[in-house]
Amino acid sequence: MRSRSILVTLLLVALATLVGAAPASAHSALVSSDPAAEGTVSAPLDRVTLTFSEAPLAGLDAGLRIEVRDGQGADVSTGDVEVSGTAMSKAVDLGSGRYRVLWRYVSPDGHPITGEYGFTASLPMRTPSPTASSTAPVTPSAAASSGASAAAATATATAAPAGATTHAGHSSGLVWVIGGLAVVVAIVAAVTAVLRRRGGRGRPRGAASVDDAGR
Repeated sequence: MRSRSILVTLLLVALATLVGAAPASAHSALVSSDPAAEGTVSAPLDRVTLTFSEAPLAGLDAGLRIEVRDGQGADVSTGDVEVSGTAMSKAVDLGSGRYRVLWRYVSPDGHPITGEYGFTASLPMRTPSPTASSTAPVTPSAAASSGASAAAATATATAAPAGATTHAGHSSGLVWVIGGLAVVVAIVAAVTAVLRRRGGRGRPRGAASVDDAGR
């Protein structure tokens, strides 16, 4: 009897242990991820998505979290975690390099689960698109002809005032020459008149009388 009681007790303890362990093993788990763990991304990716066996606990206080950190430890994810069915996702801005995804999930019964994994991004170089404000290229022939026309116009515009100045210089010089000659002629005439007057006054009176007597 005593051995049977001990055996029954052991069976009950084992059953209780199995029943208590069942709920713990029934917690939600990560089923898949995009990008995949330790995978390589070769096409542009704008979101990281984690899919679980059950829908996560929704609400502002659920504590859902997704971080995507680059090689320097900076978080390149943006915005809030979005939930769609059994998946939760977050927007990212990726470049080429190594990344680690750190996540926190809360199952419907409130049990939190955390985890992390890595992946590599090998993306093509981003080429800037041409803008509408780009200026049209100027052909060398058009630029050369434009420069030659501008130079010719400038030379013509500057040549006219130079010629006018030259003619004005000649005219003013001629006026000065004529004026100088007139002054010289006037001086010579004045000197000649003075000399004639002095010559008339200097004649001897006796000579004049002899002339008169001869007449």
